[in-house]
Amino acid sequence: MSSSKRPWTRALVTGPTAGIGAAIAEDLLLAEVDVVAVARDEARLQALADRFPGRVEVFVADLADAAARAGVAERIRATEAPVDLVVNNAGFGFVGTFATADLDGERAMVDVNVIALMELTHAAAGVFVERGGGAILNVSSVAAHLVSPLGATYAATKAFVTSLGESVATELAPEGVTLTTVEPGLTRTEFHTRASVDYSDVPARLWSTAEQVATAALNGAASGAVTVVPGAHNKLGRGVLGNLPGPIRRRLSLAANRRSGEERRDGR
Repeated sequence: MSSSKRPWTRALVTGPTAGIGAAIAEDLLLAEVDVVAVARDEARLQALADRFPGRVEVFVADLADAAARAGVAERIRATEAPVDLVVNNAGFGFVGTFATADLDGERAMVDVNVIALMELTHAAAGVFVERGGGAILNVSSVAAHLVSPLGATYAATKAFVTSLGESVATELAPEGVTLTTVEPGLTRTEFHTRASVDYSDVPARLWSTAEQVATAALNGAASGAVTVVPGAHNKLGRGVLGNLPGPIRRRLSLAANRRSGEERRDGR
């Protein structure tokens, strides 16, 4: 875990209770950046606060709920104990065919992965422009650039995150505000377990740790990078697979997804 100096005073982080979000929150806290920790699981949030007494503001919110999202947006705009970094990390995915998917689950995925991220990015962009500075870090995925049968909605939500991020970053640059989008590849977190996806046959060299992703993401945000792709193998895969002809990309993606989780679904 990096303990490099970070150029922020207080960060709001969604989904800081596990995986990449937890690694980002810990990196910031070790670098003396206070954290407003936003998640549904109050017990896990409190456990983080207990590890860093007086440094973590616990904010319980389900980002699938519109009223909860509005509350988080108001916290971003608050002038008391203001935040100067917003990390939109919360998200989840399912594995399964779109035609048989539970529509409520797909809708909830869009609410968290897209709507919440858009609304909180909007809140942060507005207040940071007013203040003349601030940083936004949004977590996307290399899946944003790939065909993803058996994970169609998830990949589509990440394509939204990447597209929104690059466009808004360009708008914000003249205002002294940065927006960085990080696109991790395979990362060792709870994500795949919760989605019932088995990647046990994927070589270890193709995986990143949550700490590696967090360090790359925060280094990128600190430098004002628009896009960060952690790991040379992910950069290569993103470029090569993203430029393959459609029929080949679709066949390769379908074979990989079938191998890793034939039509299995689970929650966040």
